Parts: sequence; structure tokens; C-alpha cells
Amino acid sequence: MDYYGWALVDGSCEKMANFLVEPPGLFRGRGEHPLTGTLKKRMYAEDITLNVGDDEPVPICTQPGHCWGEIVNNNEGTWLAYYKVRKNTKYVFLSSSSKFKGMSDYKKYEKAKKLKNCIEDIRKDYYKKLEDKDPENRQLGVATYLIDRLALRVGNEKGEDEADTVGCCTLRVMHIQFKEDNTISFDFLAKDSMRYQNTVKIDEKVYENLKNFTKGKDKKDDLFDLINASKLNDYLGQLMDGLSAKVFRTYNASFVLQQQLNKKNFELNDDINKKISYYNEANRQVAILCNHQRTIPKNYKAKSEQMTLVLNEHKKYLEELRDYVKNFKKSKNKYKDSKTDTIKKVFPNSKEKAETALKNLELKVEKMSSKLKEREDNKEVALGTSKLNYMDPRITVSWCKKNEVNIEKIFSKSTRDKFPWAMYTGPDYNF
Repeated sequence: MDYYGWALVDGSCEKMANFLVEPPGLFRGRGEHPLTGTLKKRMYAEDITLNVGDDEPVPICTQPGHCWGEIVNNNEGTWLAYYKVRKNTKYVFLSSSSKFKGMSDYKKYEKAKKLKNCIEDIRKDYYKKLEDKDPENRQLGVATYLIDRLALRVGNEKGEDEADTVGCCTLRVMHIQFKEDNTISFDFLAKDSMRYQNTVKIDEKVYENLKNFTKGKDKKDDLFDLINASKLNDYLGQLMDGLSAKVFRTYNASFVLQQQLNKKNFELNDDINKKISYYNEANRQVAILCNHQRTIPKNYKAKSEQMTLVLNEHKKYLEELRDYVKNFKKSKNKYKDSKTDTIKKVFPNSKEKAETALKNLELKVEKMSSKLKEREDNKEVALGTSKLNYMDPRITVSWCKKNEVNIEKIFSKSTRDKFPWAMYTGPDYNF
């Protein structure tokens, strides 16, 4: 057995997630990163700190002429090693399928489920703050409203050598526009320099407060100038033990998924592709809520054009086959088996066989049309992020069992390995 990429933890072998350091090269970054084009230096053993168990042997350094930077014994941390790339600390953890990560995920979703039971009391509390005399409390109330209703990230302060991405607490006046009927528009760079654009109608009190927050300020001034991420998380912690902006995102993602899936009840004999398309649409709504975007693939246009060409050929064939079945006796000499560059056309000698072929072709065209539309809808939406990090996997497993959809159709192998504890969920689970 190859033991590279594995660690011995409490007597059991656990797979590591990222045991290779970043290689040297030019730093690309995302979006307009100030360090784009700068050089990433080569990492040596002395740049790395290892976390080794008490009285356990230190792994041999295989880099000739070098030794580990530091050896520590931190029993409370789940990291195995770390190194620094400029000012950023990169940690080496166990893989997502490890027992530590599995327990951490379980607790995360349980905490989000706990939030569901007290969300109304929390909303009453931050609604009261919207009318508080203290401007700091009003800002806390508005920020919590935006995090709850729009699933915004909390937003931390950025250094000069970091990309200018923002979250709720670091929004500036230029990132928001006020429209009629209590409607506002957001436009800013979120995590990974992904642009967040959203126009939404909000509560009247929140609208008025936001307008007041902008009075007398320059467009580059902070919208929430009296609070920061630390103050907001302290306030959230008072509302519920362990509550943070990320718990709100997990709760909202799971709640929306459950709500979307509950809108339709399938019969067990319904087409499996319709069920999967329905689930993907629910997943897409969550991804849009959480602003999970992706860059359009380079070959997207060419592949879409090819799929459209094949679909049009099948549609043409479908019309010919319908005419062939409708005027079966007269059409025998009109239509003959043929083959194009994309498809093969077959016109059976028996009318029964032709009708069967027609039904199969109708289903095929419907499936291809649905796949092409889904591809177009999701060209800039990343469905995988919410599956891995925000949507309670028990909702998906339960829905699959209830509707007799093979879990392999929804979750990839790596996702199933990440959530082994969720695979035992029954069909009646409700978030």
C-alpha cells in the first residue's frame, strides 16, 4: 500500500486532503487581484510546521540538506501541517471522508437545523433593533436582516495585497442603489471575485435605515461604519450559541432546497430524467441564492452549438416520422432509411413498430431539449458548491429514497464519501 497522503490518527489510517505544497510559479489570482503576475517562491521543508502526536516519531524529511521548520503537538487542532504563502497560511487537513470532517459536517447541519427552531425569535430581535435609538444597534439589525434574507457573507477587512472583495459588513456606499417601492440593487465583487448583482424588494424600515446610513458619505465610504464582522458575530452569538453568518447561509440553503423539493410529488413510475431535472432546478435556486457562480467553460459555445445541431436533426426526423405514421401506406415510398453526419433515420416496415419508434423518439427529443435548457441555465451557476458545503445532505438522500432515484444520479462518489453518515437517512426526513 502507498502510504503517501495518509496519516495515522488515533490508531486508524485517515486520508489527507492536500498533502502537496503549492509549486513555484506566477500568481494568477482571481479577478483584479493586486498581486497578479507576482512570483510564488518555492517551498522548502523549513517553511513547514508539522503537528505530530505526543511521543510519536517525526516523519523523515526527504529533502536533502533541509529539515522541518517546527514540530508542534496540538491535540485540539485537526490540522496536520501548515506553511505560509506570503501573508496567507495554508493548512493541511484530513480529507472530507475522514471521521473528524464527517463529525464536523454533522454538527454544522445540526446547528443549522437548530436555527430553524428559533429563527422567528431571532428575527423579532433584529427587527426591534431597526428602530433602536443607538445607530450601532440599527446597523447590527440591518446587517443581520441582509445576511438572513439574502444569504450574504459576513465580510472581513482586506489588506492592500488582497483582492477587493466584500461581504455584508464591508459594503460601501457605491455598492448599493436605491430604487422605487423599497427596492434596492447590489453590485459588488464577492468571494473569489465573483460579481454579485441582485435587485430585491426589502422591508420598508430596512430601506429607510440603509438610506440614512448613506447620508453625508462619499461613495467609497463604508455603508456600515459603526460595526465590523467581529461585532456582528458577537451579536449573533448572543441570539443563539454558536450562531454566525455561515450558519445562516447553511440554514437558508437547506431551507430553500427542502421548500423547493416539497413543491411537487412524483409518482414512482414517473420518468427518472424528469425527477433529476426537477432536483437540479431546486439546487440551482439554492446556488443563485448563495451566489455560487462559475466561469463559462472555454468549449461551452462549441459544444452547445453541436448539441443544438443534433437536436434540430432529431426534431426534423421526428416530424418526418410523424408524417410517416400518419400516412403509413402513402409514405412507404416517400421515406427511406438514411444516415446524416449526426443521426441515423429509420422508418420501420410495420406500423406498430413505427408508432413505437415515434414514442421513443418523442421522449428522446424531450430529454435532449431539457438537457440543453439545463445546460444554458447553469452555464454560470456552480451547483456543486452548495451540495458540498451548504445543503443538508440528508434532504437529498431522503428525497432520493422517497422518489426512488438512485443517489449516484445526484451525488458523485466523492460527495457520497464525504457524507457517509447521511446515507442512512429515511425517506420521511424533513429539515
